[in-house]
Amino acid sequence: MNSASLSISAPRTCNADGISRVWADVDGSEVWFESSDFTLRPSLEAFVSAFLIPSTILERRLEVAGAVAEDFAANLPKVVDTVARWWKFARLLPSFDTTAAPLRQEDTIDAASSGSALCFSGGVDSFFSLRAAGRQVDALLFVHGFDIRVDDSERAAAAEVHVRSVARETGSRSAAIRTNLREHPAFRQCKWIRTYGGALAAIGHVASGEWSTLQVSSSYAYSDKRVSGSHWQLDPLWSGAGLVVDHVGAGASRTDKLRALRDDSLVQRYLRVCWENRSSRLNCSRCEKCIRTEVVLASLGALEAFQVFDDPRTLAERVDALECVKNPGLFRRYEESLAIGLPYELDAAVRRLMARSRRARMRRRLDDARWYASAVAKRILRLGRVASTARAGES
Repeated sequence: MNSASLSISAPRTCNADGISRVWADVDGSEVWFESSDFTLRPSLEAFVSAFLIPSTILERRLEVAGAVAEDFAANLPKVVDTVARWWKFARLLPSFDTTAAPLRQEDTIDAASSGSALCFSGGVDSFFSLRAAGRQVDALLFVHGFDIRVDDSERAAAAEVHVRSVARETGSRSAAIRTNLREHPAFRQCKWIRTYGGALAAIGHVASGEWSTLQVSSSYAYSDKRVSGSHWQLDPLWSGAGLVVDHVGAGASRTDKLRALRDDSLVQRYLRVCWENRSSRLNCSRCEKCIRTEVVLASLGALEAFQVFDDPRTLAERVDALECVKNPGLFRRYEESLAIGLPYELDAAVRRLMARSRRARMRRRLDDARWYASAVAKRILRLGRVASTARAGES
């Protein structure tokens, strides 16, 4: 790993042609956020949130030019300790000024900012937060540049239309933010599954001049032992500098959430779960995530009501066309659906999928074991040659 620091400059801001833009130089490359819906705050906390976990992964201490809020800074050792415990990363605390020096007037949060904004992708988790979690939601924030690439304008425009339609039908405000964060060279070296919570918190901090609470929807239930960059133990630690980060929905599993949403006509018309972005459609109905969601809905007797997927009558064929489920942590969703009950042909297709997924997992384990054994053997041979050369030199 590179032991050099990862530097963040003081953020800058401008408003031109109806677009509010905030940017900073991170490790020599510009990271920016922009919106035409509201004025972004030049928050140093946003850039620290986005790059703290990547800095621990890359073993490059954050060097921050400027002061961050003391309450925000007080949480950062807890973030570092949490991810070090989960993933055995280096415990690298960032370097910055935490004195109580007054902030510039343009950096202060508007005292009138209040209310709650929900990061809204249109997926199961965010729809549950909006429709079933019992929280007050004043605004839906759509981020272009996270699950939809920043250069994919067509898909982003279609997704944004859906988000704004949902906001209009629920009486919420809608806002879109674009960012190139995921394209940054250092950020790209890290797995999104470990960094996306800090990225979402960054959105909350640049939006904190408008909303004092950012709602982040849970990916896993409290009972789930898996961890990720967005987690009920981690997300609230990004709070501070006038922003509260609220982790929502961890009391329900994904199947529980779909059960709560299955009769909601708004969800039936606008649900977007696809992340592979294989076509201009919002759901390709072919990737594993689309298939998994459709299988759960089928087990709940609700799939035919959802207008966002392909013909339910072809689902068994599409399950058979899926190579395998690569993540064993996702097997539970299929097993739950089998336990609830599926139509005969779909039940058989899902069982075949599970069988070939387990075989594929076993093959990967055997391949890994062979690779490791081969690597050890090569190292032993190399050490043997070195020792032989050394003995020959001595004689």
